[in-house]
Amino acid sequence: MNRRKLWFWLNNIEGIGNAKIRSILEYYNGPEEVIIASEKELTQVPLININDIKNIIDKDNYKRTSELYDRYTENGIKFVFPFEELYPKRLQELYDKPCILYYRGNLPQESLMNISIVGSRRCTEYGKSVARELGRMFALKGVNVISGLALGIDSEAHKGAVMAGGRTFAVLAGSAYKCYPPTNYNLYMDLLKNGGVISEFSPDTATVSGMFPLRNRIISGLSDAVIVVEAAKKSGSLITVAHALEQNRQVYAVPGRLCDKSSEGCNRLIYEGASIITSYESLLEELGLGILEEKNSEKENLGLAREEKMLYSLLLDFTPRSLDTLISLTKESPRSVLTWLLSLEIKGYIKEISKNFYVRIR
Repeated sequence: MNRRKLWFWLNNIEGIGNAKIRSILEYYNGPEEVIIASEKELTQVPLININDIKNIIDKDNYKRTSELYDRYTENGIKFVFPFEELYPKRLQELYDKPCILYYRGNLPQESLMNISIVGSRRCTEYGKSVARELGRMFALKGVNVISGLALGIDSEAHKGAVMAGGRTFAVLAGSAYKCYPPTNYNLYMDLLKNGGVISEFSPDTATVSGMFPLRNRIISGLSDAVIVVEAAKKSGSLITVAHALEQNRQVYAVPGRLCDKSSEGCNRLIYEGASIITSYESLLEELGLGILEEKNSEKENLGLAREEKMLYSLLLDFTPRSLDTLISLTKESPRSVLTWLLSLEIKGYIKEISKNFYVRIR
């Protein structure tokens, strides 16, 4: 029998997930032995029950999964198994590694550093800006940026890498062939240009809440280091951190203000020993990436008119400035300032975060 089809069969038996597959493979040397095992022999395998055994010995199951394998292959759906060269080496180290990875686009290049950037969905403008800059900075350094495509910090990290033309990869808690959340579809498609989307769940799988903790171990497992930008006290990002520590990955946290609920988790991580990020430059040096050198001409040539450059220079990355303040600083008419602000916003350089209050986003 085709070895890939046998692995595909084992990963698509109803009721048998990664933990049960791991238990089966601790008892047998591979699916080649499992498919010819008797019902009596299978009763000796821990974790699996009577229904699981019935599904394993049902020969029609192999026929159905074989047909599904052929259909996926014909439709260009990509998947890889732990015994194959393409399977990520960092995941091979994990005791609970996925027994199959579906992916769209590409997998991270093994020779490059992988950094994951995670955080809260309900983040501040400051958090968004930091995540975006980290994604951009790492992309310019040739680092694979890993995250989960969730709204908030994850999305901003991906956006920063995409803006810099770098490689960024999303690990999803459902199908890699269905964008989740759907509102991130454009970003999802942008990722596929230089990066990819990864999942251990089949293309037909719907996303449910219980899948997120499972996917978090893949985010950290793929990474050399995990950076938490903003996380509340009970944030799901802390699950990623717990996995990272188990996997012996370095954990960094961006400090937040005292009593800021969106950063309680980060501040706690720092208190408990996570590395604190005090500047972009020191982080790059600590990771052995050197300083980020950008050509002055690239900084100056923003593709903006003279008035737009002037107004852009007055805006800040994290602290909003009001329309009234900008009118006062420029000494220009409200109509002119509003026109330039609109142009900057359309070009993706700034954002109006509340009525008549603006920050840089690029």
